[in-house]
Amino acid sequence: MYDYSKYENATPKQLVYALSLAEKRAEKLNLQLKENEELFKFLQKKLKSSFSTKKVKKRERKIPELDEAIEDYKNGNVETYKNFKEYKKAMDVL
Repeated sequence: MYDYSKYENATPKQLVYALSLAEKRAEKLNLQLKENEELFKFLQKKLKSSFSTKKVKKRERKIPELDEAIEDYKNGNVETYKNFKEYKKAMDVL
C-alpha cells in the first residue's frame, strides 16, 4: 500500500514528478506481465506437445542382439558349463 498522505501538501511539480514515476513503474510492470504471459503460453504449448508425442513403450523397443539372445534362450540354444573354470576356459578359446 502506498502512503498517500505524503502527497497532500506536495507542490504541482512534485505531483507531476510522482505521476511520471508511477507511469514508468506501471509501464515496467505491464511489460513484465506481457513477458510472463508469453513465457506461460510457450511453456503450456511445450508441455502439451511433450505429452502428445508418441512414446515408445519399453516392450516395443527393439534391440536386435538382445532379441536374438532371448530367442536362442527360449529355443534352448544355450551353452551350459559345470562350473566357472569351464566357462572361463571356453571364453578364453574364443
